[in-house]
Amino acid sequence: MKKLLVLIISIVSLSAYSQEKASVEKAVFNVQTGFVGAWLSAEFKLSNQIVLRPEVGIEPMWAIGNGSQWHPNIRLEPRYYYNLENRLEKGKNISNNSGNFFGVAFNYRPNTVLFSNNNVSAVESFSIIPKWGIRRNFGGNFNYEAGAGFGFRHETDYGNFGEIDVHLRVGYSF
Repeated sequence: MKKLLVLIISIVSLSAYSQEKASVEKAVFNVQTGFVGAWLSAEFKLSNQIVLRPEVGIEPMWAIGNGSQWHPNIRLEPRYYYNLENRLEKGKNISNNSGNFFGVAFNYRPNTVLFSNNNVSAVESFSIIPKWGIRRNFGGNFNYEAGAGFGFRHETDYGNFGEIDVHLRVGYSF
């Protein structure tokens, strides 16, 4: 009887110990591209479901009838990955923070033009955009992201506007 009790306790403790806990990665570094633009980012773990994502990218700004300008975008985005436990229970991949998320993107776009096909001056802007998105891995460290949100944008020369943020990107995680 004593041996049976020791065996049961051992099995229970080993199964509890071996069970994977749903959590974001400690740090994930990414390079991504989309239909327009390229970005370098990282995600740093703040808790089991929350990361802080600093990002630097190159994005276009279109002036209707005047062509486009490419400018840098600096973003800081806390993200809450809310479905990691469900994905893990269903046997789905959560590596490299593969899951659904809510985030708030804080963007800064300086009045720097990297290249342009027009003579329109660059506009410095700040924006805050709550957003929802998904991130999935495929083929090892390759990933894709899709997200959307609507927020507030302040342009230093022109005032305040609404801003829509829609992104679809593919990339690689290190």
